[in-house]
Order: sequence, then structure tokens, then C-alpha cells
Amino acid sequence: MVLMDTPPLELSTKPQIIDYYVKTLERVFGSEKEAQMCIYDATCDTHFGFCCDIDEEKAHELAGIHGVLSVKPDPDFDSVEKDYSYSKVELNSQSSSSSRSALLFPAGTTKYWLVQMDRPAIGVIRKPQVVDYVVQVLMRVLGNEKDAQMCIYHISWQSNYGFCCELDEESARELAGVPGVLSVQPDENFGSDIKDYGGQNLKLPNPSENSSTSNLPTNIRTKKLFVTGLSFYTSEKTLRAAFEGFGELVEVKIIMDKISKRSKGYAFVEYTTEEAASAAFREMNGKIINGWMITVDVAKTNPPKFSRGRPRPAR
Repeated sequence: MVLMDTPPLELSTKPQIIDYYVKTLERVFGSEKEAQMCIYDATCDTHFGFCCDIDEEKAHELAGIHGVLSVKPDPDFDSVEKDYSYSKVELNSQSSSSSRSALLFPAGTTKYWLVQMDRPAIGVIRKPQVVDYVVQVLMRVLGNEKDAQMCIYHISWQSNYGFCCELDEESARELAGVPGVLSVQPDENFGSDIKDYGGQNLKLPNPSENSSTSNLPTNIRTKKLFVTGLSFYTSEKTLRAAFEGFGELVEVKIIMDKISKRSKGYAFVEYTTEEAASAAFREMNGKIINGWMITVDVAKTNPPKFSRGRPRPAR
């Protein structure tokens, strides 16, 4: 059972609110169809929330999404009467839990925004560097790296540059004044990975053009890959499921920070054959996992340290 904050004010009808629930669950599954199939009850009246059939790992990820107040077992699965109310004690307990960050904005005040940007002045344009740059830009408004990371749900880093994020209108206006930001406008395609970062020049993706893998070698002589740009909420189980379709896996290991016990945002994926690693290298680079676009590279013997962390910029 998932208890939710009041949905954004513009969502006034039951179908709109149900779609909002589906979009929330889709951020865990990565698939709208799977999210729809998992929901078996929902409320849109005095309380807001829904019931869904998911495993504990996904329930933990869901609890960390902005707008989710709590995720708990459904005590009366067979009953059509669901209790979506919550006590103040329960809410305070959930708010202080390490499984979800504190709400950044008052309930119902956030919207989804598409941010168009100038070409980043970061030398060679590669996805990890662009992710770092985008987080730094958003930190100019939010002041906190973790909050900035949590608000971003899409990034463009090839022919056009920009990102999508969830903010209130005041923060969006402030973001529009940050150097390098060309425009901040509502994300009209929130539920789609196809975003118009080029104004009137939107083109649907063509497998033979602008592919993140078009310039990659067809074969690589390695069995081990280095994956960066992972969401901090991506688990080894989720990562394994994304990569196991290319061949038998030896190991999937997400690197954790020893002090915070939190993912560092990168991992190693090792196959039993070079052919499987080559296929994954070609096909998975630039794919979206848990809302973040990943980069896949050949694992070096002593890979360089990778971190999204940067000193907090002066405001």
C-alpha cells in the first residue's frame, strides 16, 4: 500500500490522478505497461494512494520517490475497503527514514520542467561529465547535490543539451536565470523518453542516426564492462536484469561508499564470453535505467575513480 501526497493542482480528475500514480510507479519499473499491471486499487478522494503488487526491493526504491509518503504491506489484500489514512506518528517516521529524502517543496507545488542549455564548457563532451555539469547547474538553485540528483529524471547530451527536472515554479524561475540555461518550460512529454531539446527541430530517434552506439567498435576484447551514471537507487538485481539478456553473467557489482553505505553511481558487469560483453557494450550504452542514462565502457585494470561529487559552488 502506497500513501501519496496531494497530487499537483492541475490534476483534478480521477483518470489524471490514476495516470499520476502510474507515472510514479513507472519510475521504479521503467515501463508504463508494467506499472499499470501492478496497480490493483487506488483512491482519489479524501486521501491519495494506491495498492500494487511489487517485491520488497522495488518497494524500497518506491519509498524514495518524491511525493511518496509511505510504502507498507497491504493488511487486507482480499478486501475492497482500503485504509489509506495515516497517523502523524507514521508520517514523521517515514519522513525521517533514510529510505526517502525530505520533501523539497510543499505538497502539490511541483511541476515537470524541460531545461534547454548551451553547450557545456567542459572540454570533451561525454555523458558522465554532462551529468556532473547538469547537477552543478541545478545545485545553483537547490544548493544541495543530493537534492539536485533526485530532481533530475532525464538528460540530453548529444546534439542538443539540457535536462528534465521536478521543481516548483519559484525554483524554475530562478533556474532560468542561471548562466548557460537557455530556457525552462513545462515538459509536455513527461511520460516519454522523447524530449524536444531543440525547439522546433524535434526528430524521432532513428536507429541509424544519432545513436549513442554508432561510433562504438563492433567487437571488444574484454569480458568485463564499467557502467557509470547509475541512479543511486538502482540495485544489483535491477542492473543484472538489464544486462543478462546478452549472455551469461559472472558478476554484477555496484560500488558502494564505505561510510554512507550508498551507491557511488557506478558498477562492474562481467560476462563469461567476450561476445556477450561486446553485445552489451554496443546495445546498453546510453540506455535509461531508473530514470538515469547510463554509460558503458570497457573496464580497465585499474579504473579511474568516478564520482558525481563536486565542491558546492558559491551562490
